[in-house]
Amino acid sequence: MMISRNIKVLFLALLILSLVGCSANKDEYVNVGTAGTGGAYYPIGIAISEILTKDLGVNSTAQVTGGAVENVTLVNKGATEIAITQSPMAYAGFNGTAPYESKNDNIATLFNGLSKGVFQLVVSESSGINSVADLKGKKVVLGPSGGGAINVITDILSVYNFSLADIQPTYVSYSEGVSMLSDNNVDAVIVQSAAPAAAIKELEASGKKFELISIEPEKINQLLEKFAYLDQITLPKDMYGTNQDIKTVYLTNMMIVKKDLDEDMVYKITKAIFENIEKVKESHPAAKGFSLEEAVTRTPIPLHPGAAKYFKEVGVLK
Repeated sequence: MMISRNIKVLFLALLILSLVGCSANKDEYVNVGTAGTGGAYYPIGIAISEILTKDLGVNSTAQVTGGAVENVTLVNKGATEIAITQSPMAYAGFNGTAPYESKNDNIATLFNGLSKGVFQLVVSESSGINSVADLKGKKVVLGPSGGGAINVITDILSVYNFSLADIQPTYVSYSEGVSMLSDNNVDAVIVQSAAPAAAIKELEASGKKFELISIEPEKINQLLEKFAYLDQITLPKDMYGTNQDIKTVYLTNMMIVKKDLDEDMVYKITKAIFENIEKVKESHPAAKGFSLEEAVTRTPIPLHPGAAKYFKEVGVLK
């Protein structure tokens, strides 16, 4: 009887401890800053929040936000614990450069390489444009206004020694932009998205003659030396039916985290996400190339120690 009673007491004690543990986890919040509901950030954020809720037992929701630019300030001030942003925005925010008025240095990299935004310069066959340098004075669609894409365009133009003031910019969607190019209303469209880009594939399907323009190797080298958040990529000629492979650069979409978030919690967050990487990749086509190997490649701001601990553990970081 005494043994039976002791077993019951032990069982009740363990039950209480487990309930207290669950309660403690459920009192923790790890919210995910995304963007509007119509883009890639939101469904990716939902997938990540579901992983964290299930695997860590925390309260996690995907928050609708203003997107890449705002997410840096939201994480910095603790309005959300982690968020998706663009590598140039993380870099600019951390260093306090435009579009930010001051340093947002309470942020760190959780992981890089969530998806790529490839710089793709599309011109009509008769435009006479053979280089980024030839965009001076031309009518150029830059995509929607705001966001990290404009910063990257500005940075690319800078190695050619001119700026947005030297072109005639138009800010519309990529789909509208290629339609304007097809109608000869603009000379070029700069598309920054995963490749192949739907808008360019639409242009290809229309039968309109167009070319993609490479960035010269020496200019790519300058860009990589000057801007930590850019990397190089080659688009094979069969991607869009161009005459040759296209050499260009890309930015990444990445996940940032509050720098002062507990190291053990960040380790657990990172581990949970990468142990469920297929769920993230399946959440949106933009994330299909997401991989453990690229998570630590050319990170624009320092890795959080908790994330670094996980990446060292799995052998992708020394």
